[in-house]
Amino acid sequence: MKIAVLGSTGLTGRLLVTQALARGHEVTALARDTDRLSDLATDALRAVRADVSEPSTVLAAVEGADVVVSGLGITKKQDPRVLIDGARLLASAAPRVVWLSSLGMGATEGALGRVNGALLKRILRHEWDAKGVAGQAIRDAAGTVVYAGPLTNRPYPGGGRLVPAEEFKPRLIPPAAPRAGIAALMLDEAEKPGFAAAAAIALFDRRP
Repeated sequence: MKIAVLGSTGLTGRLLVTQALARGHEVTALARDTDRLSDLATDALRAVRADVSEPSTVLAAVEGADVVVSGLGITKKQDPRVLIDGARLLASAAPRVVWLSSLGMGATEGALGRVNGALLKRILRHEWDAKGVAGQAIRDAAGTVVYAGPLTNRPYPGGGRLVPAEEFKPRLIPPAAPRAGIAALMLDEAEKPGFAAAAAIALFDRRP
């Protein structure tokens, strides 16, 4: 399978690249600075300079891909419209998209309860509306939006799964999500779609 990765130099995006390569896929990694991927050089990896602010570069990079997986995120210093522009670009150009978002936002608003939901909205107000619009754009294009709780760098021993957003019961404490596990679940969805045009929440079994 030919997989393109948006946000490939981020912590989660890099795991999407390495895990996709380990699964035997041909990977196109979109990055503003391709030198940051030089240590991953292999015949199966094509690092392409692409920037959401330059739509033509993204459109060219994802041409021919079977699916695009996105770990795109922003900092507080970045314009949140990057998320909207990125989602709309992929929705218009890619045959299928698996997009990462944050639990409690967009289609999962209310999943953390009223008090924690309000607190989350205050903390993430910079990107709140943009994530909702971006997620909707992906779902409208029959893509999958994967919602994750607080991301960690802990090892992933397995036991992760995606559940329909509408089946998730509100929790006061959001379930933590290992980045390696999120990457694995997103690639599972890329390989075998189960949540087309839908929102899915990543859950992980607790293990010692």
